Amino acid sequence: MNVARLIESSFNEAAKALTMGTSQRSLARARERAFTKALIAQFRREFDGEDHRVFATTQRGNAADFATNQLLYDIAVCRIGAGKTAERKSEDFHFIAQALWQVEIDFSREWRQALYAINRLNCGAAADKLLITSKLARSHMQFLDTLRAPSAAVGGTLYLAFVAHPADWDDDAGAPQVWRIADGEWKEVT
Repeated sequence: MNVARLIESSFNEAAKALTMGTSQRSLARARERAFTKALIAQFRREFDGEDHRVFATTQRGNAADFATNQLLYDIAVCRIGAGKTAERKSEDFHFIAQALWQVEIDFSREWRQALYAINRLNCGAAADKLLITSKLARSHMQFLDTLRAPSAAVGGTLYLAFVAHPADWDDDAGAPQVWRIADGEWKEVT
């Protein structure tokens, strides 16, 4: 799966969506929701099926089998399994067999909030992890350098995507940038 294309496609879809708000803040929140829904749809196209599930707050249909629609992350993609109870009247059940993707979305523009999101991602077992954060007016290299040590400590592959803040979509039509940390160094993903 091409992560850069996934992020760019989700951003383009959200930027074209009709979003409205009574204030700049409510418009930004509506755009963030549109982006999140577009990203969930991308993951569903890639993974959702009989043996995979996408979990998120806006994702319906998981509660019947898992008693929740969202796990510990904004978006989680899991491989699932099925079993039967060992009781006399056997019942079917589903369980999470493996975490594949953990995604955190944080448009706060503050490195501390990104650090908190990385800490949450570091607690998970997924092979692939993604943090989506706002593009910064100043150098994104300083931001990446600040987050180098905690990002290098993440188990699995960590991707960090810079997307224009939803409040800036009218002024900043620049494409998202995606980075991956490997061997303690940031490498841009194209």
